[in-house]
Amino acid sequence: MRYRLAKENELQELCELYDRIILQQQYDEYGPGWTRDVYPARSDLKDHLNKDLVYVMDEEGKLAGAGVISLHEDEMYKKGKWSRKLKDEEVAVLHLFGIDPAFRGKGYTQEFLKYIIEETGKTSRAIHLDVVKGNIPAYRVYEKAGFMSAGDLGVWYEDTGDITVDLMEYNY
Repeated sequence: MRYRLAKENELQELCELYDRIILQQQYDEYGPGWTRDVYPARSDLKDHLNKDLVYVMDEEGKLAGAGVISLHEDEMYKKGKWSRKLKDEEVAVLHLFGIDPAFRGKGYTQEFLKYIIEETGKTSRAIHLDVVKGNIPAYRVYEKAGFMSAGDLGVWYEDTGDITVDLMEYNY
């Protein structure tokens, strides 16, 4: 398995990866609640490829996972009760972390997350993210990687509406 930055010409493959993850949600007890063509929309992924760091894991050229790092605090996260007060540019935010269903349960998720954490630590002092309340598997993945809960926050997302999320942080 290889971990690396995505290439701009991999937009179609990224869309297909997220489509596979979204299709699997109907069979999972918990999931991110993403909606095809809403979040992540193709236009969002294209913007992320242009503005952010899109990390991927691939197996012989097939994308098996992805995660997006934005190198600045998310505006809605500013209401969170974080353990440290940091400047926006000292915080990275992890979005759209997902693994192709065919590659789950093989240890790749932790390896990939560790890679993202190591790379992000070169420029940031913390990583922030949110987990939909009740998504125990996701919470456990992040907790095992060293993320700590920073409390609940009510948010609004285009694909889910008003929901409560558990804010999580990784401090360097």
